[in-house]
Amino acid sequence: MKDDLPSLDEIRNVMQDIAKENGILEQVDENWDHSTCVWKFADKIAKLAIKNGHEVDLNFLKVACYVHDIGRMKTGSKSLKELEPVRYHGLRGYEIVKKQGWLEKLARVCVRHMGGAGQTKDVNKEIGLGNKDTLAETIEERILAYADCRAFFDEKLGRAKIEPFEKAYNKFKIYPGAGGLLKKNQEFIKKITANKIS
Repeated sequence: MKDDLPSLDEIRNVMQDIAKENGILEQVDENWDHSTCVWKFADKIAKLAIKNGHEVDLNFLKVACYVHDIGRMKTGSKSLKELEPVRYHGLRGYEIVKKQGWLEKLARVCVRHMGGAGQTKDVNKEIGLGNKDTLAETIEERILAYADCRAFFDEKLGRAKIEPFEKAYNKFKIYPGAGGLLKKNQEFIKKITANKIS
């Protein structure tokens, strides 16, 4: 296992190789745009948290933002071409990161970002992802999960943008317990940013 973090170029190259192998090379650009949007919002949250006395590893958070959806290079996505149900992209991402020999904590963000707060074992069981919780736990995981759930593709702009919390909540509340977890994570984000992010 490598002790250092991969560079963004290394991450993008791995994405391109996997996406090309699966015939979905266009997925790389869509994913990169989304991840850039997530990173910009996560960075804003993290810097406010740091200002309020919380420790956040900004370097790890940035790399995690660009890795979290790497599993989409295998599953595809509904907006382009879905090769496998998109709900599996977290698990596929975990597998990819482990295969690359990257850090375990980087692999974990792939499964712990789902639904804006991670997922309970009940949800994971229901969608065929095992019998254990994959909840966001560290401050970096929680910031990433929250930033990710707020990033949506805007057809008019042709790129991802941050949308209001209500849109994210309405998307994820259909899963058992997900709405409550997402609201709990929103309260955490409000707390660490002194209510400057909602």
